[in-house]
Amino acid sequence: MATPLPQPDPAPRRRALWLIPAVLVLCLAGVALRIWGQLHTPLHLAEPVIIQIRHNSKLATVAQSLQERGLVPNALAFRLYARLTHRAGKLKVGDYAVKDGMTPVGILTLLNSGRAVAFPLTIPEGKWLSEYPAFIGERWPDAAHGFRALAAKSARYAAHAPFVEGDSLEGYLFPNTYSFATGAGADEMIRAMLKGFHDTLEAEYHAHPPADGRSLRQVLILASLVEAEAKVEADRPQIAGVLMNRLAHGIKLQCDATVLYAHHTRLKRVLFKDLEIDSPYNTYKYAGLPPGPICSPGLASFRAALAPDAVPYYYYVAKSDGSHIFSVTADEHAAAIRTARGNK
Repeated sequence: MATPLPQPDPAPRRRALWLIPAVLVLCLAGVALRIWGQLHTPLHLAEPVIIQIRHNSKLATVAQSLQERGLVPNALAFRLYARLTHRAGKLKVGDYAVKDGMTPVGILTLLNSGRAVAFPLTIPEGKWLSEYPAFIGERWPDAAHGFRALAAKSARYAAHAPFVEGDSLEGYLFPNTYSFATGAGADEMIRAMLKGFHDTLEAEYHAHPPADGRSLRQVLILASLVEAEAKVEADRPQIAGVLMNRLAHGIKLQCDATVLYAHHTRLKRVLFKDLEIDSPYNTYKYAGLPPGPICSPGLASFRAALAPDAVPYYYYVAKSDGSHIFSVTADEHAAAIRTARGNK
């Protein structure tokens, strides 16, 4: 009978089979720990680096840009981490400042936070609402596109700005310098400007109410006329006084700025034919204040409208330097016009 051959011990083979996945797991764990460490390693930056996120920005494109600029060690790792933590689709539009000491994970948190760098937006006094988009559009084109439509819907802001009267926000969006992130929209801007009106002009009205009992809107309308007409600071309360004198005696205001607003064109010079436009804003045709503000007045013009100078004048005409000549009678005014135009 043949002697059976000795069988090999299967234990070493089984140990080898178990060893392979164990080594793989250890390798993967090592790689994961290395990536984790890189994602949590603080950056060393001499100055902040601005990262732009736009409406159509994709995570893959952003991650690749971050890698190319040395802000993350590996774009793929950054993307995987974002997806694993459910933050891949939460990038907020704006310009973000990555600063010294931030980690790649901190960068992702920043891009998800909406804490974007703010940029100044300056709206000068005396502008029409239709002119605001020109100032907004350079940095905020999307906001500029929808601005006029929203500004024409005052009811939308009734709860936020109960002081607004009328269908339009004309005159109620306070001219000032504001700060907005790149991703700011028209609604955010309008709300900030309405708050500016509340904090500045409405507060001024309640702090120093007019002695004659005029409403906030009446003062605002007069202030808008003063803003549009005055070029020299000292003239503001005198112009307001002239307009109040004419209102008190039922004389048409005959304010050129209202004619420009009626035409909605910045005419270089108002001609007699321009005075024929049939608009309630044409104060050459209709007596009293126009039905609403004709621009956004600043605080100086609003204060002049609140407390006009007690002047004897009923007329004024602008000189070439922007200052005005004030007159009591029509004959004096005719002479002042000749003087203003350089005629004797």
